[in-house]
Amino acid sequence: MNEITDRKVYTNSDKTLTLTISEDNLSAYLTIEDNSNMIDEEEISSLISSAGIKNRLEAAINFNIKNEIIKKLGKPFLIAIASVKKVENGISYTFDSESCININERYEIDALSKFVKVEKDQPLAEMYIPDTHKAGIDIFGNEVSSEQKSQIDVENILGNNVYYSAETNQILSSEAGYPYFDHDNKICVKSTFISQDILDTTKTIYGNTIIDGIISNSNLEIFGDLWVKGSIRSCNNVGIIVHGDIIINYVEDSRIVASGEITINKKARNSLVLANGTIKAEEFSSISGGVIQSGKSIEVYSTGNDHGVVTEVEIAIAPFIKEQIRIVQNKLTNTKNNSDEDNVLISSFIEELEKLHSKFEDEIEKSYNAGSLRISIEGKVYPNSNIRILKDILEISEEKCSIEISVNDSGLEINEVDKL
Repeated sequence: MNEITDRKVYTNSDKTLTLTISEDNLSAYLTIEDNSNMIDEEEISSLISSAGIKNRLEAAINFNIKNEIIKKLGKPFLIAIASVKKVENGISYTFDSESCININERYEIDALSKFVKVEKDQPLAEMYIPDTHKAGIDIFGNEVSSEQKSQIDVENILGNNVYYSAETNQILSSEAGYPYFDHDNKICVKSTFISQDILDTTKTIYGNTIIDGIISNSNLEIFGDLWVKGSIRSCNNVGIIVHGDIIINYVEDSRIVASGEITINKKARNSLVLANGTIKAEEFSSISGGVIQSGKSIEVYSTGNDHGVVTEVEIAIAPFIKEQIRIVQNKLTNTKNNSDEDNVLISSFIEELEKLHSKFEDEIEKSYNAGSLRISIEGKVYPNSNIRILKDILEISEEKCSIEISVNDSGLEINEVDKL
C-alpha cells in the first residue's frame, strides 16, 4: 500500500473531508474530521467524483475487511486501491533443476544416468525482461505499466563451465556434463569424471572422461573429451564416438571417431581412426594397418610396418560428420526393418539425417585450400602406406623417411624434411 506522500489533496467546502491521492494514482485516502455532525454520504461521493476517482473503490473495501482496518475520525482511511503487477527481470531454466547432481557426492559413471545432463553449448537458462505494458489500471481508470526492478547481474549467477551469450540472452554450458547449483546458487556444470576399466558394455557418457585403465569390447558415445591412459582394444562395432578431443596411448582393432583432435601417444594398429580435427602421433609412435583420416592435417611418426601391412593415411572432408551419417542411416534402416515399426523414432532419425547432410554440404561448400593441407611423417614410411589428400592418392612403394606430403597442380608431391 502506498504512503501518502507527494500527493494531491481535495477538500469539501467546510474542510471536514480531506481526500488524498498518491502521486502514482494507485491509492486514495479519505480523512473525516469530527465536527459533531452526521457524516453526509452524498457529500463524500461528490468529493470522490469531483476528484475523478472511478475505479478500485470496491478493492479498497475488500482490503480493509481482509486486514481488519476500521474507519476512525481524524485518521486517513483507504477508499481506493489499484493493483499493478510488480515484475522483475528473471531466469527461466531450460533443465530440470530438481534432477541435478549433488556436487558434494561422488558418483560412478553408471550412477550418473539418472541425473539431468547437457551437451556443450546447450542453453541452461534464459534471461528475460517481462513486458511492462498493460500491467494494471489506476484509480482513475487509466492504464499503467508495471514497476520493474533493476536488471540481474549475470556475473552473480555464472559458476563453473558456463557462459553468458548477450546475443541470445542465455546462459550456456561451455562443457558437456551435469548441471548443478553451487553453495552461492550459481549455475555450474560438472564436466570431468574418472573411471577405471570399461569392459564389454555400451554406454553414453556426458562430460570430459578420464579412463585410468583400458576400454575393451565396448561401444561408447562421449559428449566431451576422452583421455585413455591404458589402451582401447576390440571396440570395432559402433566403437568409440567422442564429441570432443581424444588422447590415447594404444588402440588396436577398434573404431575411434572424434569431432575434435586425436593424439596417439604410442601405437594405433588395425584400427579406423577418424577426426574432424588434426590427428597427431607422438615421437616414436607407430600407425600400422587400418585407416587414419583427418579433416585438417596429419602429423605422425611412422606408418605401416616392415611386413608390408596396408595402411591408409588420409585427409578428407568432415570425417566425423560422414561417420555420424553412416551410424544414423544404419539405425534408420534397422528400425524400418523391425516388425514393431516405430514411426516416431523413424521420423527422429530422418530429421537427424537431414541436419547431418546439411552440415556436410556446408563443409563441402567451404573453400578448402588444398595447398595448405599437409601430411607429415617424421620417421619411416613403409611400403603399402597409401596417402590421400582429398581426391589425390599416392601409393608408397619403397621405404622412405622424414617426408611431408602436400598437393600441387599435378597431384601429391613428396618433400624430404631435414631432421634438426
